[in-house]
Order: sequence, then C-alpha cells, then structure tokens
Amino acid sequence: MQDMREKDKQASKNGKKAHRETIGPSHDKCEDVLRHKFPTYHVTSTKGLPDFVLFKIAKFIELMLIELKPCRLGKNQRPSSERMYLSLTQEITILFLLKCGAYVGIVYYIKAGKKFRYSNVVKLTLKNYKSYCFSTPWEKRTDPDTLF
Repeated sequence: MQDMREKDKQASKNGKKAHRETIGPSHDKCEDVLRHKFPTYHVTSTKGLPDFVLFKIAKFIELMLIELKPCRLGKNQRPSSERMYLSLTQEITILFLLKCGAYVGIVYYIKAGKKFRYSNVVKLTLKNYKSYCFSTPWEKRTDPDTLF
C-alpha cells in the first residue's frame, strides 16, 4: 500500500512539473501566436476541449475551435503517441462539432529549450480528422513533422 502512495505522489509531482514547464507555457505562447494570426478574432484559452476558442462578432458570430498538440519536446525527442494525437474523447467531441458545421483546427508545437515553434492551423474536416486520431492505425496517421 505504501508503494502505491509513493507512485501516486511521484505521478502528481511529474504532472505538476509538466504543466509548469511545458503545458502551461505552450498554451500561453500559442494564445499569443493565434492573436497575431487572427487579429480580428477574440482568443480565449479554455480548460478542457478544445484548447482555444476564437470568435468574432459581426453580422453573425464566427467561431473557431483549436486543439493544441505536441510534436517534439526536445531535439529528437517525441512525446507519446497518446499525446500527439486526438484521444478517443477528443475524437468523439470533434466529430460531433464537425457534424454540427463548426470550424475545428489543430496546431502542433515543437519545444526546443524554452522556445516553442507552432505549425499553421490545420483545418479538420469529416474526411481528414481520422488521420489525427490515436485510434487510427499508425500507418494511416498524419506525421506532425510534415507540418513544419
């Protein structure tokens, strides 16, 4: 029982460290990048799915939903496939949003030291979203390295 508590404590520490060093900074910097790429939109970072909501109020409301995923975390260092691609929950939610006619996009980042490089926003459609899902066999998945 004691061993499990120590593992839980270590997992919690690792999660907090990842959020402090990678997840938090990548979201903050991506928010700034999206504000520069889409100056007429309001950019809001959200907790959960999707990572960013961009909206513009004109004659009607335009809405864009953007998901952020890691491509590389260091020189020749890849994150796990589960993190690089959409999870089953994300896949189901994004499929629902696409069927409702929403604009859904995905952005990948490369972390080198404390700097981040972001890909362009890739628009997901009913035809291409499966190639960004973890549930798809790896041969049929899109390699995020090709987006840079």
